[in-house]
Amino acid sequence: MLLDTSFVIDLIRGKEGIEDALEGSSVEYVSSVTVMELWEGIHLASSTDEERDRVKGCLGDAEELPFDRDCATEAGRLNAELIKEGTPVDETDVMIGATALVHDQPVLTRNVAHFERIDGVDVVAY
Repeated sequence: MLLDTSFVIDLIRGKEGIEDALEGSSVEYVSSVTVMELWEGIHLASSTDEERDRVKGCLGDAEELPFDRDCATEAGRLNAELIKEGTPVDETDVMIGATALVHDQPVLTRNVAHFERIDGVDVVAY
């Protein structure tokens, strides 16, 4: 299961019951795009060492899937389709969705509205 950035943020913040969403999942993955989004947030905010450590710890528990050439090719196709249809979503969500498709993983997210518009992505809401 590919963990969307929204899920990882909620996990880091200790949202009650969040870990229940992982029940039944044997392996959790994050996209390298999620890694970028998390560190971007840390650097934009006035983050403490404790917050940085929580990000490191959370990322250390998940296997990272790279946003490579195959993912970029798929993301370009998907993003173009969404733009042509007049239903674009954040490019980072398209990149995460493409990573999920290339690696045949569902996306665990609370941002269902974006990921459901990405054709072929299996969305797991929490």
